[in-house]
Amino acid sequence: MATLYVAFSPTMQDWGADVGVSKQLYKTGLTDGDPGEAIAALNADGYAGQKDWALAGSRETDLDAGTFAMRLTERQKLLDPLYYPKIKGAKDIAKLDQRKVEANIVIKRTMEGRDSKVPKLKPEHMADFIFDSLA
Repeated sequence: MATLYVAFSPTMQDWGADVGVSKQLYKTGLTDGDPGEAIAALNADGYAGQKDWALAGSRETDLDAGTFAMRLTERQKLLDPLYYPKIKGAKDIAKLDQRKVEANIVIKRTMEGRDSKVPKLKPEHMADFIFDSLA
């Protein structure tokens, strides 16, 4: 069974905020091994020009690579590597809308009967939002 993972780079998020793209930039991927090893490989390769990738979350999935790629492009806004040469050809950097993530959390909490106060967003919340959208 494959593992879906979401990673983030603080340097890339700072760059996104500086150029006006979004601070909420996350790399999504699918691996057959340990997601920690996939993150280490990203850092070793300098994926998207960054070497400070960290794991935001991972989840077991039954998706194959083709289905994963199709769902990702349909359900998330991805940065175009031709328009942003800084990301050096990375085609799977998702740009998340903070308001949509907050609304998703509030709706989930309300449906569970919990307090629907919007929490301070963390990378784990963003990863859960991506996982939910790909399910």
